[in-house]
Amino acid sequence: MIASVEDEQVVRLLPDKNHPVHKGFACHKGLNFVELHRDPDRINFPQARSNAKQAAVGEFEQLDWDTAAQAISKRLADLAEKYGSDALGMYVGNPSAFNSTGREAARRFARAVGVKYSFGSGTQDCSNKFAASEAMFGTANLHPIPDFKHTNYFLSIGSNPKISHVSFVHMTNPMATLRDIVARGGTVTHINPRKIESATPHTGEVVQIKPDTDVYFLAALIHEIKTQNLVDEAWLESRASNADALWQFVADYAPADVADVVGIDAETMRNLARDFANADGASVHMSTGANMGRQGTLAYWLVQMLSLITGNLGRKGGNIYSPGYFPAATVGKPKTDNPFFESPFGEMRRITGSLPGNLLAEHIEAGLVKGLICMSGNPILSMAGERRLREAFKKLELLVVVDIYPSATANLADYLLPATDWLERADVNSVSLGFQPEPYVQYTEAVVPPAFERKPEWWIFARLLQALGLPSELDQAQADPMAKIDRQLNNSDLSLAQLQAQPSHTITLPEPQPELLFDVAVQHEGAKVDCFPSLIARGAPACSRIFAELKAESADTLKLITLRTNYMVNSWMHNLPALKRDVALDNPLHMHPEDVARLGLADGTEVSVASDHGSIIATVKADEDLRQGVVAMTHGWGHANNPRLSLAHNHPGTNVNALLPTGAGSYDPLSNMSFMTGIPVSIRAA
Repeated sequence: MIASVEDEQVVRLLPDKNHPVHKGFACHKGLNFVELHRDPDRINFPQARSNAKQAAVGEFEQLDWDTAAQAISKRLADLAEKYGSDALGMYVGNPSAFNSTGREAARRFARAVGVKYSFGSGTQDCSNKFAASEAMFGTANLHPIPDFKHTNYFLSIGSNPKISHVSFVHMTNPMATLRDIVARGGTVTHINPRKIESATPHTGEVVQIKPDTDVYFLAALIHEIKTQNLVDEAWLESRASNADALWQFVADYAPADVADVVGIDAETMRNLARDFANADGASVHMSTGANMGRQGTLAYWLVQMLSLITGNLGRKGGNIYSPGYFPAATVGKPKTDNPFFESPFGEMRRITGSLPGNLLAEHIEAGLVKGLICMSGNPILSMAGERRLREAFKKLELLVVVDIYPSATANLADYLLPATDWLERADVNSVSLGFQPEPYVQYTEAVVPPAFERKPEWWIFARLLQALGLPSELDQAQADPMAKIDRQLNNSDLSLAQLQAQPSHTITLPEPQPELLFDVAVQHEGAKVDCFPSLIARGAPACSRIFAELKAESADTLKLITLRTNYMVNSWMHNLPALKRDVALDNPLHMHPEDVARLGLADGTEVSVASDHGSIIATVKADEDLRQGVVAMTHGWGHANNPRLSLAHNHPGTNVNALLPTGAGSYDPLSNMSFMTGIPVSIRAA
């Protein structure tokens, strides 16, 4: 985008029509970001709590940075002296992924102070992908993307490109991309319990699946391809190992065997399998709708196996690797052959450094975590078990929140530290590494100085280290938070200085070559994909058990899924007038009209929605786009207890995560991924 600036104030944001990749395409959330930048409710100064944590609303007094840093460092030192360095934990939220200097600074800080217990939002949306990739490919950083430019069949599972712009793929105008595939005679098929907004006569059709059954659908496709002798055997033998174990796994999941469980008739699945296998270039992508089920790790493994056995993995028109300016896949190798260890909560693992988010409250209650630093995250609303988390957070002897907003989590903090937004700090699109169909690297300058006392996250963590008497970037004559990025740019004979000199601060990179997936990205010996790694073998018994449970399930069981909207980003952007349209003032319970009638309800009825884990009050919204037996709500709401966000507080909505399981058994033990969709619920008039 182009920022128009007058007197060091951002006046407006407009699409950059001269951008060599995006060519004027921009998301409306980004275009309305000026409202967030100017929001009077933001955290603008360091603040310290001045009332008791048991109070419903936190009260804070303003501090200067030196006073805040010294006060926090003393509290950190006291914690370490009293309980040891293990007593400090960290939680890092989703926006940090889009902040190249902040994310790296948080890692440096955690290493420097000896943080043992790390948690993050990844275990609410994507940790299954990192775990499965690490097992299959020998690196957590390989996530093959569809070769949209050449594909003739695109299978999209649990994704809604029009709303979410395709996670784990950084692309321009996804709907135009889908239209291009169909226009050239290709096929786009969306697998989803909803008739999603992305599906039109010009962008593909939806095959409606029952929630939390994607693993059996994928196994059935692979079973059918094997049965019909459509496997590219020569390709498989040259590029993979352990294929016999894959065939043994899918043997129990023929289309006819899984049809009732997944809610798709056997013939439809057979046709999908044949069409995918016979296409001249077929690609597949899976997103949060499947990630958040109980078996997201197995589902993502089978997505890659579907691509592999049909000869589409690392092939033109299939799924490819796009390294960008630095091949991140080469640095994502596991540090151990067995990531599992014994803990007070049973066998556990870390994935990309994070423990299960659904055990954060347990770690606090058990006294393992006495202090917590929370950066750009809002676990109180974004994770399961809000009530339990609130009580646990009140037991913390120190909670420091680094954020741009006084979130529900910030309301419980001892100290609030104001971060800059992305108009106030420099950045590079490092989050795109490996995910770009059209590779490019872009430097973004700070277009205005930070307002008030806001500071970039790298500076905040460096200041805390300095106050602790530890080595800090601020000790240097001239701090360089982008030094690591500059070194990575050198891999492509580029530099930050070169980027800054280019129009749009952008340099396009060579089109990704399919063979790079095996030549560069796969890290197993011989560059071979492991078709049935030991991690997947661990999950096979549970897969069989859950299948039996689903087969025995009552036909009138209602399952709750998550529902993305165009008017928020997780628990963010609820405070922006431009996004608080009439359709975005609440998060109602979407139900199929026939389910509404069957339960004797009506559109607009207030209902009690209950699961085995909690209950909430919501308002019914009849929605014929849903599959019968499926209900849907948007997560990230529940601002009733946070008057510091004035607009969000006036339209608080309901925190649907109160219905989700938490604690032991509430997450996929293979990847720490929380169980957040496909939750059985009961509904009655309130």
